[in-house]
Amino acid sequence: MGFQCFVAGTKVADARKKYNVDYPDMGSGRFAAKLSDKDWTEFNNIMRVHQNYIEALPFAMAVVLVSGLFHPTQSALTALAYIVGRYVYANGYSSGGPEARLTGAKISMSALFINFLSSLIGIFNALRSK
Repeated sequence: MGFQCFVAGTKVADARKKYNVDYPDMGSGRFAAKLSDKDWTEFNNIMRVHQNYIEALPFAMAVVLVSGLFHPTQSALTALAYIVGRYVYANGYSSGGPEARLTGAKISMSALFINFLSSLIGIFNALRSK
């Protein structure tokens, strides 16, 4: 998961060079204001993939780790599904815009939800057995 976030960050760095958007502009500052609408949209789609990954990563890692304490095989498999979903999400969003991210979002969010439920069930069972 962390490596995938790193890769998304390198794509932002590449987009910064391609569209000449310097730091600290996050896509809505002076440098981005000079872009055409098409270039601005493409840059912001790439930037949004990375930002969304950063927003989701702490929760995703937490539920994978907690569910892994109780159901390691299931946790690993759903974490893999999450990673695949994020890959589909990133490719869709960066190349086709927000609508193209939906398949990947459904895959990754489903996997995340399964691990979240698995975490809750594991915690509940651990507390109940005491």
